[in-house]
Amino acid sequence: MSESSSETSGEIHRIAQIPSLLTSSLRELLETFGEDIIRLQAHGSVETTNRTAVDDLRQYGVTREQQTNQRLAIEYEQLHGESGPVNPLTSEACERILSELDAVLDTDRSSVDPDLTVTSMLIRITDERLQEVTPAQSAEFDLLFVADPAEPPLREPTKRLNARRGLYSELGFNITNLNLRSVIETEAKYHQQSDGQYLSWGGPDDIRPRTPDRLSIRINDHVLPDTYGMLKPYRVTDDSVLEVAESNLDDLADRTVATGDIASRGEE
Repeated sequence: MSESSSETSGEIHRIAQIPSLLTSSLRELLETFGEDIIRLQAHGSVETTNRTAVDDLRQYGVTREQQTNQRLAIEYEQLHGESGPVNPLTSEACERILSELDAVLDTDRSSVDPDLTVTSMLIRITDERLQEVTPAQSAEFDLLFVADPAEPPLREPTKRLNARRGLYSELGFNITNLNLRSVIETEAKYHQQSDGQYLSWGGPDDIRPRTPDRLSIRINDHVLPDTYGMLKPYRVTDDSVLEVAESNLDDLADRTVATGDIASRGEE
């Protein structure tokens, strides 16, 4: 694992860079990745209350309330036939999904479009620039992202970046980031030539992430969108503590502008 390290007061600090998406918005992720998505899980709900007075008891202040809870969930997995994918997330398919989302979860109480929170997403990317920094024999990779609670230093930046969608203030989303958990060469996975896994991390409780810097940087630069993508620096202390290294987040405030965008990053 390629990591930066330093020794302070007898403690070893290693920085592992995890590519991360600072949004869990289904709308944003469909727009960004579309047909690259081969598996996705998302869910959302809205509760409405209908209050009416009971006509013959109106003078006594008697009212009737009826609460309705509408839920919508997506468990998508791309299926393949002889000629290729049979259910890809084309722009037309995405529009149909969002139309159903509007029909089920739209309410007069919200000033933003209804949305679903994505809890996991698998995308398939073909990029020779990733192959160049791995032992892979081909340029197609499967990247798995899983939602984790945003760490304290990233809660406010995450909220600001998603402000225009009202995910937290109006839709009641939990503040999560989609962190990269694995990068696997597609061909190796299906042909069992090797495990083909070049990046692996089990989440915040995994204190031994395998995150080669060059691969993480190229994913950040060439796969993740400038708006929501970042390299999240985790520090391992004495092989027992894994936490975001706040001192390595100094550039995040500089890259977060008033509109909620993160400025472009340069190639390594």
